[in-house]
Amino acid sequence: MLYIIILCLFSLTNAFSYGNVAVIGATGNLGKAVVHELCKNKISTKILNRQNNSSNLINLYNEYPNIKIVNGDVNNYESIVKLLEGVDTCIAVHGSKRKTRLTDIIRRNVNDLNHPVNVNYLGMINIINAAKITKTKHIIRVTGNGEKPWSIPSIIINLFGSMHKAWNYAGECELRDSNITYTIIRPGIMHNDIDTDFSLILRDNGMFLHPTKISYSKIANLCLDCITHPNVKNSTLTAITTQPGYGTSSWIPLLKNVKSDTKEFPDKLLIILKHYIAVSIISIILVFLINVIIKNMLLLPVINRISWMIL
Repeated sequence: MLYIIILCLFSLTNAFSYGNVAVIGATGNLGKAVVHELCKNKISTKILNRQNNSSNLINLYNEYPNIKIVNGDVNNYESIVKLLEGVDTCIAVHGSKRKTRLTDIIRRNVNDLNHPVNVNYLGMINIINAAKITKTKHIIRVTGNGEKPWSIPSIIINLFGSMHKAWNYAGECELRDSNITYTIIRPGIMHNDIDTDFSLILRDNGMFLHPTKISYSKIANLCLDCITHPNVKNSTLTAITTQPGYGTSSWIPLLKNVKSDTKEFPDKLLIILKHYIAVSIISIILVFLINVIIKNMLLLPVINRISWMIL
């Protein structure tokens, strides 16, 4: 009987040590994994609910007593303040899913609330300002490496994803300069498969690692471990998997070696400019190649006729 009481007290202490947590982006694959871990640990959690996701959220989380749903949007500052009231840690795993449109060439789309400039950048500023008002202690942000605008993955994501990488990096910069305790996590290529056969690697100070596949559940576990671990304060982490034996099976031993950021990260405006230049140059090249292909296709019948005439 005494053993059961001690076990219950330990469980309660463990849950209380996490404090109250808010999750932004709970309907995405990573968001679902994060909320699942929070529910499993019976941690008091508030979830931001966009109105067009109401039925999805209610169906997913209504049965959990530790979950409270708050209606709002990252573009709505007042709703973020309401979400973060009484919250110790905010886990922001949201991101724009907007695809690039042809109209983006001739007009600015800053008024499109789904554009990455609003979701990944201005939305992050709303979260930061709301955290200051509500005295939220810690923001954990999951992004991606945006420091390499000329890399092929960055160009492809920016080209088809409305400059997603550029504005994600801008949001990171705002968080680092906010004077709020932060942890920025840059995962590898996230997927649904359970990677039990792989070891984990974690690097701090925004160190670049070639991205490898890593499951949403592993990144969700890392988010939870970062809530209570003292070493992750003001750190930018890169998290990937590797072959068995070259890493660890848990994040805890890796977090023991993590230190706060000392690196001077590239200037926000300069990196954004480079992202746009890279995409513009590639776009011009693609348009030129398409134009050449179309011309060749149109000239092909003429060339065939001339050939027949000569023969």
